[in-house]
Amino acid sequence: MPSNDLFGQTFLDFYEGKNYPSQIERDDGYVDEHVIGQYFEDYDKFPEAEKKALRHAKGRVLDIGVGAGRHSLYIQEKALDVIGIDISDKALEVCRQRGVKRLRKMSACDLRFGRGSFDTAIAFCNNFGLCGSMKGVQGMMTRLHRIISDDGIFLAESVHPTDTKKRAHLRYHKMNMARGRPPGQVRIRIKYRGKVGRWFDLLMVTPAEMQKLCDRTGWRIVGTYKGTPMYVYVLKKV
Repeated sequence: MPSNDLFGQTFLDFYEGKNYPSQIERDDGYVDEHVIGQYFEDYDKFPEAEKKALRHAKGRVLDIGVGAGRHSLYIQEKALDVIGIDISDKALEVCRQRGVKRLRKMSACDLRFGRGSFDTAIAFCNNFGLCGSMKGVQGMMTRLHRIISDDGIFLAESVHPTDTKKRAHLRYHKMNMARGRPPGQVRIRIKYRGKVGRWFDLLMVTPAEMQKLCDRTGWRIVGTYKGTPMYVYVLKKV
């Protein structure tokens, strides 16, 4: 996440009733609207794939990239013990004000919990790819393997990047592969209220890439809930 925390500022402004336009710009010039309201939606508006995956949640839960707290709030309602982590101070403040009980400032790429601390980890809304590269995400999965209990689960959500017919995305995939990067590794930044965030990488994986990451880190895929274009994978330890 950019160090000037424009993501967190969008959450804080929206929570205070100021819904300013926000954009995500990719390094090839492609721009998408960044819809902030989606981070505040209730369970009824969660994607169906997330709803189905959340049925597996149990015990002590780690919410990676808590954002505005929508998933943690739902998990709390189910009487599960959840800790939300994020590196954005402003996002964490929004979560506190919305009622998330347990929060910690921490990077997905530097998970500092003891062995077997959790029974479930969730990384929804592309948060699976926060560490930005195959190597970075592999490191996160290795650390998760240690801090998740032996019979625990990891619910990981990612856009299937090559499941598209959009020419701008197909061109980007070709550009990535030409420079030795996975097709779904994107370099993006936030543009908000006249400010521009720093570039950062986000990884989106194909099902084959997810399988490869699991093979390298001691996980196995026991279920997949397919959305459009998001897939949620249910992972267990080998």
